[in-house]
Amino acid sequence: MASATYMCPVSPGSNDVPAIMYGFALQNLLSSYYDSVPVNESFYSTLPSPTIPMTDFLANTEGLAVQARLGEQGLLEAGMAAGAMKPNCNFSYPPVTDAKSHLMNAYDLEATMCGAFIGLADYVQSPQAAFLMARLAAEHGIHASYIGSHMKPVVSPTNSTSLTPAFKPEMVSMTGMGVGPLGDYLNNCVAPPAAPCGGTVEVGMTGAMLNGQGSANVMGNSSSAMGTGGVSSPSAMPQAFTGGAGLLQARVLVPAVLAALTTLVVSL
Repeated sequence: MASATYMCPVSPGSNDVPAIMYGFALQNLLSSYYDSVPVNESFYSTLPSPTIPMTDFLANTEGLAVQARLGEQGLLEAGMAAGAMKPNCNFSYPPVTDAKSHLMNAYDLEATMCGAFIGLADYVQSPQAAFLMARLAAEHGIHASYIGSHMKPVVSPTNSTSLTPAFKPEMVSMTGMGVGPLGDYLNNCVAPPAAPCGGTVEVGMTGAMLNGQGSANVMGNSSSAMGTGGVSSPSAMPQAFTGGAGLLQARVLVPAVLAALTTLVVSL
């Protein structure tokens, strides 16, 4: 029985553009949020003493903005190379009243970006685009873990049944507070991308699967947005960011290992 021949795309193409530019809008939101909050040692002086020197803490938090801009640049370059147009966004931002609220916002945004880019790995078809999504998801997971380490940590629950949550684009575009929805800040800047092959992406506790029209030949080699385990009931809503070690395997042969994220309570 003859099998269908799959031609692996060398670089991102038109099919990848919606997901890449959706990711760019998310990254642009994060980058512009950081740019909107001027930070210095005086700004952080109201926080409890960090476990590292204040100069190092300030350098690290300023570095988050630098990394956000690098991710923004990478996504824009990938999208423009595939013929995309840069979206013109008018974002809103979560309110900042003091250093504590800023760090809480940054944690929510970074944790959301981690789950969003895990999810976006299932919405692209070229290995180069999937690698970029994987790299950004790992980056944001590390950032969320770092910010959370300066909040009150708790022991990871022994009854956890999910890897690091993956958020589908339509979930991220919803309105709401906390980790997961960003619709209140995106202001309909970009539309969520459709799943490949006219199908739908179903996210479970340990994996993800592409179902539906045109996906029959894909499912056998379907990428798992959060790992290679079996798929359980798909998530209907973004889950709370509870951490856990996540093995991110997109449509590439090189897996990116997320930093081990312990469960963190978002309070000082």
